[in-house]
Amino acid sequence: MRTKTNAAFLAFSWLGIAVGSLAILDTARAEDFRVENAVYVGSEKEPRVESTTIFCSGVVYDYLKSPAEITVFDRGNHRFILLDVTRRVKTEVPTDKVSSLCQHLKTWATGQKDPLLAFLANPRFNEAFDPATGKLTLSSETVTYDLATMNVENSEISQEYREFSDWYCQLNTLLNPGSRPPFARMAVNAALDRHQRFPEQVDLALRLSGFPAKRLTIRSEHQLIRRLVESDRGRIAQTDQYLAIFTPAPLDEYQKKILQ
Repeated sequence: MRTKTNAAFLAFSWLGIAVGSLAILDTARAEDFRVENAVYVGSEKEPRVESTTIFCSGVVYDYLKSPAEITVFDRGNHRFILLDVTRRVKTEVPTDKVSSLCQHLKTWATGQKDPLLAFLANPRFNEAFDPATGKLTLSSETVTYDLATMNVENSEISQEYREFSDWYCQLNTLLNPGSRPPFARMAVNAALDRHQRFPEQVDLALRLSGFPAKRLTIRSEHQLIRRLVESDRGRIAQTDQYLAIFTPAPLDEYQKKILQ
């Protein structure tokens, strides 16, 4: 999902990034794969968000269709790198900053009177999984996830996907002030990893506070491609070039540029 930064939270200054500085982790173990993503709100027929996520040699490259932004998850160096393709600038966000802010958010949300916020700080779901159909449900009074899943057979794929998904939803929380805390989705990720499943479709239903109570539904669709093709590797090579030549910027300056 599209990440938006805000200087009210944190502003960082970063050094430049060389092409060879991405940490390539355990390449003999990792399996390269790609995921095509689309997100729909309510009954809309056209996706609000479309992206492609490539997992290659321990590094994850997420390509947002519109606006043109690339997020690189360099877990070996404990950081995200954001690339604004249009303006040719880049910035870094260390993962320890991401987790620190989310823990502060958890503490704050726990004490809120809004039942949805309080739940999202410490989610407790009723979980049901049918291995015959792959249907996974995590339900509560305020938040329910219904998932259509597939067996990935390879536990490394589910583990890699969970790790990236956990960090990415936390990153979005940092970069999007006012967004939902990430802990409910992280509970879903844990359930998927526990059952070694991949989410082909995720239907989220939120019961919003107010009178009368409102209901928000969001659907995401994910297609797993188990092998990278030449165009995927070409895209990664181009991203490596961007990492070398794009102008580094502090996070707040980067966000100002991308919102212009």
